[in-house]
Amino acid sequence: MPYEVRAGDTLYHLAQRYLESPEDWRVLARLNRVADPRRLTIGATLLIPADRLRGVASQATVLYLKGLVVAGEPARELQVGDRLDEGTALRVHEGAFVGLALGDGSTLHLPALTQLTLERLRESDGIGGHQNTLKLDRGRVDSRVRPQPEGSRFDVRTPLAVAGVRGTQFGVGLSGDGARALSDVTEGRVAVAASGLPQAAVALGAGQGAVVASPTQPPRVLPLLPAPALGAGELRVERMPHALTLPPLPGAVAYRVQVDDGAQGDAPARVLFDAVAAGAPPRLIGLPDGGLRVRVRAIDAEGLMGAEATALLRVKATPIAPLARSPEPNAVVATGTVALRCTEVPGAIAYDLQVSSDPTFSTLLAEARQSARCAFEVRIAEPGALYWRVASVAQGADGAPDRGPFSDPSPMVAVPPPSAPGALEQSEDGLRLHWAGAPGHRYRVQLASDEAFGQVLQDVEVDEPSVRFDLRACQSYFVRLRTLAPNGLASAFSAPRRVSASAGLCSQDGAPVRSLHGEAWDTRRP
Repeated sequence: MPYEVRAGDTLYHLAQRYLESPEDWRVLARLNRVADPRRLTIGATLLIPADRLRGVASQATVLYLKGLVVAGEPARELQVGDRLDEGTALRVHEGAFVGLALGDGSTLHLPALTQLTLERLRESDGIGGHQNTLKLDRGRVDSRVRPQPEGSRFDVRTPLAVAGVRGTQFGVGLSGDGARALSDVTEGRVAVAASGLPQAAVALGAGQGAVVASPTQPPRVLPLLPAPALGAGELRVERMPHALTLPPLPGAVAYRVQVDDGAQGDAPARVLFDAVAAGAPPRLIGLPDGGLRVRVRAIDAEGLMGAEATALLRVKATPIAPLARSPEPNAVVATGTVALRCTEVPGAIAYDLQVSSDPTFSTLLAEARQSARCAFEVRIAEPGALYWRVASVAQGADGAPDRGPFSDPSPMVAVPPPSAPGALEQSEDGLRLHWAGAPGHRYRVQLASDEAFGQVLQDVEVDEPSVRFDLRACQSYFVRLRTLAPNGLASAFSAPRRVSASAGLCSQDGAPVRSLHGEAWDTRRP
């Protein structure tokens, strides 16, 4: 960084006042080719090495975290709000992530399995700007760097490469095996150099990435993959886990998805979800209800993350929806009153039902709210394909009912119920009762000693429209029938008919003359 010489300045004084050590006057002398450190020309410009500026030690602050993140030796588990000194080493465990705010307003995001040291955190001490150096040994760091004043440095160093910026948005990572250092730029410009060739830095602009496979080989500069197509408008999520649907992106082998709180302006966003998955975007899980923001990036075969797609995300996943119990999906039900049952949800104060003739529920045939139990009786007048769904209702924070998302539509088919058998007829030999039937139908026949069927004597199902009973001679009985259709539906029972053994088979004292198995009956209504 440049410095204008003032009256009374010497290299000794400058080194003592601004640099790490008074002995650094020699560094100043070599850099500026000064023969006499005591004789400087007022108004002349000296170059001050930014990496030797002493400055004032600063701290990083934990903005957010999820899972286990530890710092220092001995390791201590971090909490939101913790302040971290220069030199602190961080380890992010599997399934975790952490966000940090630096003293200059820049922010860092460290995903799972990252190891990073806050090697240098300094603020200006009279000349120069901010001096931030991060040492990445494993994983990745995403940096949003505030525009830096003259003389500032922001470097991310890995065993293979160094990336430095003065104000931009970029990421630096190491491949899983540590064999490649990866840098990607989404805003601004970044200088990337192999660690053994600092003089051979390349400048990356937005949409470019660099791969360094050796500390003695220049970076390979590559274009980043384009942003995935998230579609226009706000994305809505009504249940977890939720899979984002994206059109195929040529060259993508994996995807990274982040969800943050949607902070606007200068407020730093707080990440709520961060995951990477091969082949398709990782499924969203564990998000709170509310307005959020989703960020999606594709990853190429080199491991470089592509351009970022963002969209507003509206989550309304609680209270969770009940599950349908009966009827079963695609069940056939009879028109008339249909019973719909679903599971109970802890904490629900009521349940809402919708019935429609289409799976989008654009037209509702029935709508109801039931307190306490998830059970409904619905009147279905017309046959046809139907869909029903239910939602839980909880008490909101303001005391008002808060309805959650509806369940997936459950299909059913309404058909007219079968008719009960009509008139009963007696065979000529008097051994069988029969009636008009329909192909494929079965029948249920009940025999009782009273017309109200308070005491059912026999209850049978038959495949043909006929039946035989063993009756006591000279005694009246009552019979009723119902049709059992192939689709599983049953008709109502027919009206009771009186039947009895033929009077010619009875003696004068009323005792039976012979066995009456299958004897003729009088089927006239009483």
